[in-house]
Amino acid sequence: MRCSIVRLFPALLLTIVPAPAVAGTAPGPGPESGDGPAILFVRGADRSGGFLEAGNDAARTEQLADITNTSTSGGNHGWFELAELLRANGFVVSQIAEPLEADAPATGPTTGAPLDFASLDLSAYDAVVLGSNNADYSAPFGQQQVDAIEAYVRSGGGVLFISDANFGGSWSDAPTSDQAFLDRFGWTMQQDRGTYALRRSDGDFVTPDHPIVVGTDGNTIIDVIDGEGVSPIVVPEIDTAPGVVSTIVIRARPGQQTRNNDRFPGQGTSRAVGPRDATLAVATVGAGPDAGRIAGHIDRNTFFNLNGAGTNINRFDNAAYAVNLFTWLVGPQSNPCGPACPADLALPCGVLDLADVSAFIDAFLGMDDAVDFDGSGTFDLADIGAFVASFTADCP
Repeated sequence: MRCSIVRLFPALLLTIVPAPAVAGTAPGPGPESGDGPAILFVRGADRSGGFLEAGNDAARTEQLADITNTSTSGGNHGWFELAELLRANGFVVSQIAEPLEADAPATGPTTGAPLDFASLDLSAYDAVVLGSNNADYSAPFGQQQVDAIEAYVRSGGGVLFISDANFGGSWSDAPTSDQAFLDRFGWTMQQDRGTYALRRSDGDFVTPDHPIVVGTDGNTIIDVIDGEGVSPIVVPEIDTAPGVVSTIVIRARPGQQTRNNDRFPGQGTSRAVGPRDATLAVATVGAGPDAGRIAGHIDRNTFFNLNGAGTNINRFDNAAYAVNLFTWLVGPQSNPCGPACPADLALPCGVLDLADVSAFIDAFLGMDDAVDFDGSGTFDLADIGAFVASFTADCP
């Protein structure tokens, strides 16, 4: 039987752990770790994107925000810098593409086919990014894949949804592909329209203390993010999907227009942005420690490489926002940085700071086995001492 917790230790701990160096608002880089949270990016099939802009097959594929696209040329659409930022903050990042359709032409535009999520070991991933997916998941085989993603979320996984007109071969391809999954959670994806920044000072951050906009340590404050060609997520005023509890963290910009995804495959009808239109929406799915998480972000451009089309990850607070978003999406990690440095309990890996102290306090009070450093089954001063010793010794 576990002994009682020493509940007065947090203040004591903060007095004996040396104060770490204070970083700026952007997260500090850390070494890549194979033990960190695993993120799977889903990309559209080759040649399936860019209907508004691409004039050749290479450009059609380049529009799909590939995490291996290293281009920093003006107007690029790569997510390589996003992937590298996540790796530097302890995440393990990989990518898979939807397959070509059975009768795909040898050259020219394609429509892609559903990815067989049901055959993947989704439990190996802490989060899945439905990025430039644009296949039709409405047929029975596609619905089996929707079932697999829903089951993954309801078993504790995280999914991020991002749409864009140029993620497909028509205005409706990408949002309709997302909608097959979002129907299970009661959200609606809009078509692409509008260019704007969202600012804390303008009241756009309607849940201003959410961890995505202040950091899990409360010190990574996001003040401004932006997008170009945005697709808001519509969140119901009252959740009706079982177990879903939704929150709008950042609203879509009042006074702007948005475009409904109500014409297939054409351009949808436009309307004014309303109070349930979100730049960033999040939800927990289920209850307790096994609850899943979903998030919807308004635009791909926020995360483009340097000099990317419209905007990029280096503008405003986009980079810090990205790290906060993925940190929230993967959920609490007992030790996301692995066993090499026991005190390194929070992202970014390789950096010991107040986030690690906070993570230790939360884990200790919650009697998490990750901080039972001596394996005794009790949570006492021996564990506090082991944490302090590891923290003051710094990471190797």
